[in-house]
Amino acid sequence: MIGEGIDVCIVEDNDDLREEMACALSQQGFAVRAFADARGLYAGLLQEPTSLLVLDLGLPDEDGRAVMARIIDMMPVGIVICSARTAVEERIDSMIAGADAYLVKPVNVDELAATLVSVHRRMTSQSGSAPRKPRWTLEDDGWTLCSPKGKKVPLTGSESTVLVLLFANTGKPVPRERLIEALGHDSDYFLDHRLDMLFSRLRRKVRESASERLPLRAIRGVGFIVSP
Repeated sequence: MIGEGIDVCIVEDNDDLREEMACALSQQGFAVRAFADARGLYAGLLQEPTSLLVLDLGLPDEDGRAVMARIIDMMPVGIVICSARTAVEERIDSMIAGADAYLVKPVNVDELAATLVSVHRRMTSQSGSAPRKPRWTLEDDGWTLCSPKGKKVPLTGSESTVLVLLFANTGKPVPRERLIEALGHDSDYFLDHRLDMLFSRLRRKVRESASERLPLRAIRGVGFIVSP
């Protein structure tokens, strides 16, 4: 049970291979969630983040390296590529893009499990030894945004409402619908546009007041994420 206590998401469009990997890793103690495409993965990560990701490059709805770039922006995660692409250039491009390991199909499931444990061990070691950096914080019950350099930015009611929700879900994307509902409205095109305007003004306000960029990102088709 070498994977006990380690959570992993698998993204593989081949049904048989996805089921085989999920079953084998579960038997090794991993907490496994499996998805057939990028859209399913994004929806799953909205519910719960993951520590490790097993990712195929040839997905039906989005290129695997594009998925990898999005996920790296969303949360800290270890990524193991499992692909039928054998070219050295594919390996190099994937590792430069952020992959922690690259395995060629057909993948030996014992090797996959050992690779995941190794990647997880390195991640845990690095996070435990890294010095804590100054972070963005909310103060005064959410009415003041404080930058890592100590600059304070007073917030309006709407700004405070959305930032409190985003900071409560740090590192995880918050759907647009939840943000709009938190503002006391029903989601529609007009209010969706107003949400974009609110964040645009907030970014500009923070940049002008604190001379720093607010670590707020829009995740296309999903919502917004803050990584302070």
